[in-house]
Amino acid sequence: MKKISIIMAMEAEASRLITTLGLKKFTPRAFYQNLPMLFYRGTYKNKLDITLCIPGKDKRYKVDCIGTEPSAVVSFAAISEFQPDLLINLGTAGSFQKKGASIGKVYLSQSAFYFHDHRIPIAGWDEFGRGAYPSLDVKDLAHELGCDQGNISSGNSLDFTQTDLDRIENSGAILKEMEAGAIAWVAYITQTPFFAVKSVTNLIDVNSDSSGEFEKNFGLAVHSLTETSLKLIDTLSRGF
Repeated sequence: MKKISIIMAMEAEASRLITTLGLKKFTPRAFYQNLPMLFYRGTYKNKLDITLCIPGKDKRYKVDCIGTEPSAVVSFAAISEFQPDLLINLGTAGSFQKKGASIGKVYLSQSAFYFHDHRIPIAGWDEFGRGAYPSLDVKDLAHELGCDQGNISSGNSLDFTQTDLDRIENSGAILKEMEAGAIAWVAYITQTPFFAVKSVTNLIDVNSDSSGEFEKNFGLAVHSLTETSLKLIDTLSRGF
């Protein structure tokens, strides 16, 4: 049986997927009992062993632990505990109408994951800050699911500066979000095959109010993400 670990940032993004797949909450070992991370597990058609991992709620601020740091920690935990054959990040992202994006459109990652807010203007560290960690080649899978592909750039702010936009443009990324680059780094250092699936919540070049657009379009984007994710899991179960 193939083992797949799914990383998602927010419980609201994951809830319908957890219910539909019949995944059950569990704690891998006592070490995790006092940590905010949440783990769910189940099997799909007796072919896939699925673990779905979420950073959980911050105990102090009572909100989802979003961003690169929580995503890196939960990704390392997933890989350490479950040794998956494949790591997948499912989530939402901003994009650009000029690149062909629309609200609720779902993309698979293309060739690489970048960071747009790791600005380190020192030789060597500048490239490290840029990232460019590889994505698994999922061209055939994207075709099977009817999804476009795009490179992804991550940062820890929902809004953006012109410098952020310039760096996203220069990297060739068309999706802006807050997790995938960090997960890609963990996958890279542990040699774990990894790709991402992202649904668009906001069009950066149409409305600069990223937070307002995110809240308005979140439900639609998550619906599209869930539908595509269910098709993805079924496709993987057939040995695609």
